[in-house]
Amino acid sequence: MTTEYYRATNFADSKTELSAPGATPERLEYLSKYGFVIITDFVNNPWIPILREAGRRVTEACSPENGYKLIDSSKGYVHRAREDEPWAIRGLIHPEFNEPSFAKFHGSTDFLDFVASWCHGLQAEDLVLRGMLLWCNPRRYENGPSWHRDVTWWGTGKDYFSQKEIRGEGPEAYSEETEKKLWKKIQERGVKLTKERDGVSMFLALVDDECHELVPGSHHRWRTPFEHDVLLPQTAKDQGIPHTPSWNGIDPLPGQVAIRLKAGEALIRNGATIHTGHTVPNRERNTLSIGWSKWDRSSSDEPLVADARDAWQLDPTVREGIPYSWMQTAWDRWAQTKKLGNTLEDRYAGYDIQQIKSGQVVGWKSKLEQEFARLGNN
Repeated sequence: MTTEYYRATNFADSKTELSAPGATPERLEYLSKYGFVIITDFVNNPWIPILREAGRRVTEACSPENGYKLIDSSKGYVHRAREDEPWAIRGLIHPEFNEPSFAKFHGSTDFLDFVASWCHGLQAEDLVLRGMLLWCNPRRYENGPSWHRDVTWWGTGKDYFSQKEIRGEGPEAYSEETEKKLWKKIQERGVKLTKERDGVSMFLALVDDECHELVPGSHHRWRTPFEHDVLLPQTAKDQGIPHTPSWNGIDPLPGQVAIRLKAGEALIRNGATIHTGHTVPNRERNTLSIGWSKWDRSSSDEPLVADARDAWQLDPTVREGIPYSWMQTAWDRWAQTKKLGNTLEDRYAGYDIQQIKSGQVVGWKSKLEQEFARLGNN
């Protein structure tokens, strides 16, 4: 019996009129209007097949049947779905992953030239390290949809912090008044980011990819009652937050499209768009999320506990393995703003915490990990 998997019916493809490289007026206008743009600057670039094979090796190494045999993935942070299948992998530039092409491409002339072309001539000496991850598809089961915005549109407005909820809960956090105040700030920030372009992040397809779906133009408008039902977390609904039940959790959203990327094409989007990933077992996803940001020289805040998804990057061996001296400086600038937390939840994904509590001393291998490996789940 052949399983029929989900496939989108409406697609957005690259456009010939947007093929000129860099931040052209046409591309910026399209990005501003629709909340996304597909660029073709890396099509036929020689880095793409190199990164493609590296991505496949990493994805295979992080499969649950391999555990830590090929890569000690606790040195990074792997997002896992049903049966511990990976769907996103962080840690690509950690020496433990033994795939130097990721760091080399991140600091390559090819990539930096694009960053300069998009970000008003931004140069290597003015950069601060930005995270990188590999999107992949669980091999046995469909994964998605999980519609959301990358901005916090309720409560405190603070960014997501994986260790604990800091964005607010309860009726006041989700009141229409609170939401609309935050939405105004989100709109203003979106305009500012598009104009100033002090950094750039993209989804760079290493194979053909149609797994990213979004609602064009949704970054410009406050949500509809239907979209409110889609976006509102189940925990908020369980708390009695008023909403109009409208969505069955399966049907397409009005206006949604799948971003159809060819290998070497990349998606740049506004994080306020309503979007989701949606993968199926029989269509490979091998897409690199990668970018750079301009260093804020005025920042002098005390170091904050790193988000668990990025804590691995504080490992000094990451800096040592970076192939360019200017890129090590970019690491220094990021690292001086962060510190390692003192709980397992501050350092690891759930899968790795389970392995440590089962007796394996992995990851940072400090007294914390040793003690929990000794105590187990007691």
